[in-house]
Amino acid sequence: MGAPVRPRVAPRGIRAGKTFGEHDLLRLVERAPDIVFRYRLKPPGYEFISRAILRVTGFSPAELYDDPASALKLVHHDDRAIVHDLLARGTGRVPIVVRWMRKDGSVVWVEQRSTPIFNRSRELLAIEGIVREIVDPTIGSRPHVRVVGDVRIDLDRGRVLVGGHNVRLTPSEFRLLVLLTDQPGRVVSRAAIMEALWNSSHIGSGRTCEVHISKLRAKVEHEAHQPGRIETVRGQGYRFTLSA
Repeated sequence: MGAPVRPRVAPRGIRAGKTFGEHDLLRLVERAPDIVFRYRLKPPGYEFISRAILRVTGFSPAELYDDPASALKLVHHDDRAIVHDLLARGTGRVPIVVRWMRKDGSVVWVEQRSTPIFNRSRELLAIEGIVREIVDPTIGSRPHVRVVGDVRIDLDRGRVLVGGHNVRLTPSEFRLLVLLTDQPGRVVSRAAIMEALWNSSHIGSGRTCEVHISKLRAKVEHEAHQPGRIETVRGQGYRFTLSA
């Protein structure tokens, strides 16, 4: 006697005799409050972007289709290096958080979850993803992004952008920059810097502190010998200013 034949069961959530086609999928995507997109690398340009883009930015899908560079033009100048990295390498496991520029010139923060699409030769072909408007991450009891002028610090990822360019800092340089930008304009004493970096308030000749300040200036200042961001306050310490 043969094995009993099991009756076919329709997939959960789909009624028997009811098909869910491409048109239904498109309607579902277009009703979603989040932005769904596919961006092609060669030639560059959006292949698809849902209508939610109009609500979030004021730009229509048609306007973005007509401009091959729109994926970068949407992004605030000081955050474009983050998107450049995404388009170059296709890293998509961790969401990126950037500022977009609305059509009226205002700023909106968004979180973008991306999936890189590769061909069989592992060449990056496109980026697919979902973009969601989020609350400003620089405010709140525990902000994870700090923006001081054109300096952006991702506190949870240890990433720094200055004037829209990635700046690689050592762990101690990163801690020093975070300390100085905690309250821009406030003087931070050498003892406080030593305490933050080495858990010791002993400053000795002060030379060690000056060396770290000098190295940080070399990476974040326009001209290290004429600092405009990290100011020396004689006899007191250092402060981060917005004059740059």
